[in-house]
Amino acid sequence: MNYKLSILLILITCNFIACDIPEYKAKYKFESEEISITGIRQFKKNKNNYEIRFDASNLLASMMFSSKFNIDNNIVIPKTYDIKIKPKFLKRDQLVIFNEQEGLIQSSGQNLWQTTMTKYDAVFDPLNVQIMIRMYIKSGLNNFVLNILDMQEGGFKEYVFEIKNIEKCIVGGIEYKCRILERSREDTDRIVTYYLAEELDFMFTKIIDSSPDKTNTLELKEILSFG
Repeated sequence: MNYKLSILLILITCNFIACDIPEYKAKYKFESEEISITGIRQFKKNKNNYEIRFDASNLLASMMFSSKFNIDNNIVIPKTYDIKIKPKFLKRDQLVIFNEQEGLIQSSGQNLWQTTMTKYDAVFDPLNVQIMIRMYIKSGLNNFVLNILDMQEGGFKEYVFEIKNIEKCIVGGIEYKCRILERSREDTDRIVTYYLAEELDFMFTKIIDSSPDKTNTLELKEILSFG
């Protein structure tokens, strides 16, 4: 299914109430070869202003990811994507600003670039794309295509998403029915696998980002508030 058709389907089949994603606050653990760290991930909204944010710190490192965006006609409209990671062996500092009026996406910090866009471009950052994923799954789509920002070089890359299975997931002793969604792209061995709990409006219980040289995992440990 192509991107324009999937957009059309979600607009036809999904009204605002059906696609509304509840706020949450939860404890997640991030693990990679370099670090293991637990932090707080939140999805907050104030009228049509939304933010997904992850804050984590320990004695060795700290990290912050923030995506701010609007939602218009059930489509995520990015505003900013901000990353701050320390210490030196992981250090990364990058701010991406989406300027819809001027038709520009601009990155400052570690990666400097500028990308033009039109009002017809639907480009999502690595965090707010997760809201589009949940909205698509809630609307009944089992496969679709989304464009995700290239954080290193600018521009965007097209990714294919497909439901692969349904499995039981256990979080804090509670069992959930999870859809297993796989993200892939041509000419790359990188695969991202998402576990989405049906009982939690398809909230992510686990995300595994796997490539030949590394694997990163983000896993839900405790729900602090929901809805």
